[in-house]
Amino acid sequence: MTFTPLALGYAVALAIGLPLLAFRTGLREEHVEEVTAARSAVYFSAAVSIIVLTAVTFGISAWQGIPPSDLGWRVEDPGPAFTWAVAAAAGGLAAVWLVVRLGQAIGLPESRLSFVLMPRTGQEQRAFLLVAAAAAVGEEYLYRGFMYHVFAESLGGPWTAAALTSVSFGVAHGYQKTIGMLRATLLGGLLVVPVIWTGSLFPSIVAHFWINAAVGLGGWKWLFPDLAREAEAAATDANDR
Repeated sequence: MTFTPLALGYAVALAIGLPLLAFRTGLREEHVEEVTAARSAVYFSAAVSIIVLTAVTFGISAWQGIPPSDLGWRVEDPGPAFTWAVAAAAGGLAAVWLVVRLGQAIGLPESRLSFVLMPRTGQEQRAFLLVAAAAAVGEEYLYRGFMYHVFAESLGGPWTAAALTSVSFGVAHGYQKTIGMLRATLLGGLLVVPVIWTGSLFPSIVAHFWINAAVGLGGWKWLFPDLAREAEAAATDANDR
């Protein structure tokens, strides 16, 4: 279908506005202590923000008469969709590992804020999985669903749309510093591939959730090895006193 000017304008506003919103209202390094003391509250706030923005985008899509299937809400063959999900998750985790090693090699520091956002207790892990699910559905719909499909038809085809949405997705993770933005941009590029080839969002949604869950449920220890060692040493010193 031909997307309306309003749909295109809203997609452009999302691509520019989400990174700006994250930059202006997002967490900062100076918020480390507050985040450490209230991780579950931060997770809840993030989940609510994603759900509200996703609901608004659904509403605009319905108002403009855009069928959900045109934005990736379809699965024509579950078998290949699951295969794509597994491949995208494996590729995403490998890409995360490579970017972490690249950052260490060239001296790009990891964000301490990203490290303290990782769950420690069982309650925090359950809350983290809930926000990971909200992010997987909401962010994939916003970036690889709505924005990608509108840009692909209106601004030069699938690969132009893939590049635009991946850069926007990466910059929106600016609180993770340069290395985090590079990591998110690469992940965005990987997660859009199943959408290009299958037309479905579901492989990317599943892969996005698996990647977040793997990192949140222990993968952060190898994602932030230096910061993890510093935290363990500080805890040991505190106990010795």
